[in-house]
Amino acid sequence: MKNKVLIAVDLSETSTEVINKGIEFSIRMGASVKIISIVPIYVDYLQSQMALIPTQWDEIYTAQKEAALKELMQVKDKHPNVSMEIAVEIGNPKYDVLEQALKTDANYLVVGTHGRTGWSHAIIGSTAEYIIRHSLIPVLVIPMKKD
Repeated sequence: MKNKVLIAVDLSETSTEVINKGIEFSIRMGASVKIISIVPIYVDYLQSQMALIPTQWDEIYTAQKEAALKELMQVKDKHPNVSMEIAVEIGNPKYDVLEQALKTDANYLVVGTHGRTGWSHAIIGSTAEYIIRHSLIPVLVIPMKKD
């Protein structure tokens, strides 16, 4: 059975580093790659837009999903020699990344961390921390570079 590395990214400014390190890791492991991004459904944090009707939310999430797919397609095109799949889902990153790791029979999971601390960490929570605590497979964490 060939190894598979699942790289989970939120497509923030640090995602390029996470993707590059994950691909480098997969090449060293002789593994195929699946890159996934979960468009988060976080109504709690969007108070100013709460008046939107449900169809507008669907349009917003669909547009975000399409933009993420386009961005991941560019990554795939840059690495033609790597066996790679891409996927974008709409949901809760904490749970859906772990679910994807199980569904794809990944041997390793690569995630990044924003390095939030204090109130920011307490209010927003840490997706990477949750994944590390609950993953059934090894997790490689790529820390955010601090200047």
